Amino acid sequence: MSEVPRLPRSTAVAPQKASVGAVPAKGGPAAASTPVAPKKVSFGAALGNGLAAATRALIRATSWIFGQVASRSGNALADFRARPEHSRWRAYALISYFMVVAATLAGQLYTDNVLSAYVRVQRVELPAMTQIFVRNDSGKSWRDVRIVLNGIYQYRTDEVVPGGHVMLPVNKFAIRDQLGKPTFAPRSIAPKTLLVDTSGGRYETEFRE
Repeated sequence: MSEVPRLPRSTAVAPQKASVGAVPAKGGPAAASTPVAPKKVSFGAALGNGLAAATRALIRATSWIFGQVASRSGNALADFRARPEHSRWRAYALISYFMVVAATLAGQLYTDNVLSAYVRVQRVELPAMTQIFVRNDSGKSWRDVRIVLNGIYQYRTDEVVPGGHVMLPVNKFAIRDQLGKPTFAPRSIAPKTLLVDTSGGRYETEFRE
């Protein structure tokens, strides 16, 4: 009998376990995993963050404080307006305001020249003399007019019509005694003051050299 040739047995291949870890790079050794170190914050950045946080906190606190003040002020104002004293104080304020306005207008319109008199000293070279010029710039006549030079020497006239004037040399002003005898002012007298006295008022001025 001929022998039957035996076929070779297939050997079992053991399964390979997949290794856990880094896959080696193609054509090179496996790359090692490097731990990442925490990033350090600089002093300037920390200071900036702190200032920003403090600023936000200050803004919130300020907003809250002003909100409380505004709320309380509004409540106080509403309560004050509801009281009867509010009307009185408002009336007092208006009266004070009008008084100030009236005083200001009175000060601007006030004048001590109630006669609207225009007075001037006029000096003449040839012949050498000094004249006093007085004009009525008002719309009313002056009556019983007395013009006094330097508080002593006088000149009298019955009337000076509106727009009329009196011009006299200083030696025409005189002092009169009880008998009416005049003593005239010297021609060299220097005018210092002049008084215009009428039945409707008076005006006095001082001459400046």
